[in-house]
Amino acid sequence: MKKILVMDEKNYSLEMDEIIREAVRAVIFLKGKLLMIENDFGETKLPGGGIEKGENEYQALMREVKEETGYDVIYESIRPFGEIEEKRLSTHEPKIWHQISRLYFCDVKPTKGLCNYTENEKQYGFHQVTYSLDEAISKNEKMLGKEGRQAWNEREYRTLLLIRDAVKDNLMSKPDKTI
Repeated sequence: MKKILVMDEKNYSLEMDEIIREAVRAVIFLKGKLLMIENDFGETKLPGGGIEKGENEYQALMREVKEETGYDVIYESIRPFGEIEEKRLSTHEPKIWHQISRLYFCDVKPTKGLCNYTENEKQYGFHQVTYSLDEAISKNEKMLGKEGRQAWNEREYRTLLLIRDAVKDNLMSKPDKTI
């Protein structure tokens, strides 16, 4: 998978221990709008998360989308988009946070089931939303200026810009797909 974005804050010492996390993120359009997850603070992100032990990327993608949106991914529709690499000082401990997120365009079955949010996601009021690509970019851009912003806000914002370019260039998916 080609690297489409590298975000290295270089705010750490190379002597520090490193936490390496592999994750997957889904790019799904429903009736022309991007399917996302939003919390009570207004932060929006693509559905996805960490790959669990024993899972491959597609299995993790399908599980994460089901947990966070209630939708089932159509396996045959999964199309690799690119890889995002993030490195920075961990916000929780003096270690290097090194995350590699692999993004996939995919389609989902029309029937939506129940979401299965983690306790942390429930605590922060995560819920499913749909926005036009421009609305999602605008919401994430506004989060960049907020005090106490999280590192994922910039990742999501920059990722959405790359998605917009790919859609505009007809590289991956057209946002007018209807289910």
